[in-house]
Amino acid sequence: MAKFSVSYNNKIIKTYELDDAVITIGRLPENKICISNMGISRRHAKLEKDANNNYTLFDFNSLNGTFVNNKKVSKALLAPKDVITIGKYSIVFEPDGPDFTRPASVAQQAVVAEPAPSIDESKEIPSKEQTSMAPEQATGPDGLFSVLIETNKHVVYKLDKQFITLGASENDDIFVSGFLVGEGHVEIERTDGEVWIRSQKFMGKFRVNGRKKSSHALRHKDRIEIGSSVFRYMENG
Repeated sequence: MAKFSVSYNNKIIKTYELDDAVITIGRLPENKICISNMGISRRHAKLEKDANNNYTLFDFNSLNGTFVNNKKVSKALLAPKDVITIGKYSIVFEPDGPDFTRPASVAQQAVVAEPAPSIDESKEIPSKEQTSMAPEQATGPDGLFSVLIETNKHVVYKLDKQFITLGASENDDIFVSGFLVGEGHVEIERTDGEVWIRSQKFMGKFRVNGRKKSSHALRHKDRIEIGSSVFRYMENG
């Protein structure tokens, strides 16, 4: 089995021993290597093993990029002790077997770019899905620019569609974890000049300004609690 040691601030926080043909890396729990951090995309990168037990790394066109030995790559065949960097997290690759070598012809497939950036963890960088629209495109028909700010992670989500879902699935627009949080847990809809948040599940309660709700017309600076996440609703004319 290949070993993947995940480190943060030069400290190993978890080690994975895997023999899968495909290994995904991302912040969603279903990834084989899960790093729950908003600077990492839901599905950030993957590793594919060939018939010779060599692993090739592919970046999923992530916003913050994937780096191998401090060089940005879209695809790279890994060699022993290669260091994969995603945000401030490092993953050291240790293959099964002492005779693993990386052929030069395959190494040339790595796409080299700038060194890995220094990321301020106090200002998490949203994933690609969260930054798809320019600010001027996030205004509703009534001219309001609305956002949700996840206060404990310092992430801003633009409410740039008529319907936006929050839940525990990668199909949701905003990922929320927590006890009894499922796919499409709540929905935010802009209608008739107002922005409503509504439960989509029988048990899908949430809190606004400390009170349990099943639906609520959002107002500037409302505090929303869903699962383990806390949001602040903000709008500007």
